[in-house]
Amino acid sequence: MKTFTHSPRSQPVHRSLAIAAALLCSPLAAAQDVLPVELLEERNLVGLGLFAVPDYYGSGDYQAAVAPVLHYNFGEDRYVRVLGPEILANLLPRKDWRAGPLIRWRMRRDDDVDDEVVKRMRPVATATEIGAFVAYHMPLTQGQPMHKLVFSADVVGNTNNVYDGATGNLRVNYVHPFPQPVAGRQLIGSIGFGLFFASKDFNRKYFGIRDSDEVLFPERGGLIYDPDPSVTSIKIPFSLTTQLNPEWLMTFGGRYERLLDDAKDSPVVEGRGDADQWTVGVAFSYLF
Repeated sequence: MKTFTHSPRSQPVHRSLAIAAALLCSPLAAAQDVLPVELLEERNLVGLGLFAVPDYYGSGDYQAAVAPVLHYNFGEDRYVRVLGPEILANLLPRKDWRAGPLIRWRMRRDDDVDDEVVKRMRPVATATEIGAFVAYHMPLTQGQPMHKLVFSADVVGNTNNVYDGATGNLRVNYVHPFPQPVAGRQLIGSIGFGLFFASKDFNRKYFGIRDSDEVLFPERGGLIYDPDPSVTSIKIPFSLTTQLNPEWLMTFGGRYERLLDDAKDSPVVEGRGDADQWTVGVAFSYLF
């Protein structure tokens, strides 16, 4: 099976490709969540991407957003990583397991959205979240470390009183190095599946209708909408990455998210937005 071209400066390029791919699974500083693809990394990497993202959680309108990516090793398989609105640190000196703290920022919702009703709702401030993650890498082919399944989970809590309770993700990602070049280039693809869980107060804050917001939805006859805690959504990230030269990587990809249950039925989503949420774009990453 062929792999990506190697040079003294790009020995582990095929392992770092998934870091660029991870950027395309992350909904950026202007979006709601991050879906990093956790893979073995041996090189430092910095990059930037341009994406279309929903302009609020549950919106049917989209805006352009720029996302940074940074991966920096500090010895014995430990690293710090920035993926859009998330910073995490792996503190385990192992090849199979990853674990450590993370910080995440969740976008605000205010009058800077397109929908004429939602922009008049009470604003939701930018949420800062702190928690931890764990991931396990399971190789599928001996001698081909990029062909693998990655199982991961994270849980975070809000630190600035935007909502109470915790949110969390359970994910599995499949990574596939294509054995033959496509249009003359070696490719690595990935696709995943995830579940997003949220507390009652999180769902109430982002999908509820209460107090002064009730008059903006006269069709409800003054009734509040008070969602319960639930599996808020399913998420399917995908990516396709190629090596442009020994230093540069290019990734196309994104993520599909389907809101479920009370989130899907919210008047903010069902009447004003869309339960189908997309993030799509392109990223360029530099190995150093």
